[in-house]
Amino acid sequence: MTPVFKLHNIAKIYGKREVLHIDQLTIPGRKIYAILGPNGSGKTTLMRVMALLTRNDTGTVDVLGENIRWGKEQLLKLRRQMAMVTQTAFMFEGTVYTNVAYGLKVRGAPESEIRNTVENCLELMGMSAFITADARNLSGGERQKVAIARALAIRPRVLFLDEPTANIDPQSAVEIEHHIQFINREMGTTIILVTHNLFQARRLADEVYFLWDGRMVEQGNAQNIFDHPQDERTRSFLSGETVF
Repeated sequence: MTPVFKLHNIAKIYGKREVLHIDQLTIPGRKIYAILGPNGSGKTTLMRVMALLTRNDTGTVDVLGENIRWGKEQLLKLRRQMAMVTQTAFMFEGTVYTNVAYGLKVRGAPESEIRNTVENCLELMGMSAFITADARNLSGGERQKVAIARALAIRPRVLFLDEPTANIDPQSAVEIEHHIQFINREMGTTIILVTHNLFQARRLADEVYFLWDGRMVEQGNAQNIFDHPQDERTRSFLSGETVF
């Protein structure tokens, strides 16, 4: 099966500082993959490169079986197969329905399909009762659920989650974790999760990628990494010795 992502010798440089250098990374897909590491380790940069939002300065990137040339047509086609939810969900002006329908309207989907999809995605996220609510008046947890529903509406093959429960109440965080597992297991969506919450990563992730100072120092099965980390830096981070 063609990997969802394949990165070879990629680097990203800001000014004179190399913030990311990945020798080799292959992500087969259809699982939950957690990217861990201290602040400034390159987690978000790596995710943005994979999401085709940040261009790598060296090396090669393959996404969904295509070698990336950074042409407009290729980027549009591939970006439309991926979606991202950040830790602070931006809501467009208008109702929850308007927000979740946005991506489908941009793609020119018929209104009947839009209505069906929006209702199904909101039901999945437990937000059906809010369909006519003003999206900007929602709580943090409600916003995150709507943001995930909005992402799901375009039926992405890959869903990027950047600290999806960092700023919300514990009950909403638990619910969102359950939704993440359902989206992956039942819908077959590949999920790339960046999180500082080690307990969350342990609960959700099938595979873990650990970054330190922009480099991949350890990767593999989540249980093996958490129970038997091989690299000293990974052990330090997981034991709480490293300051986030």
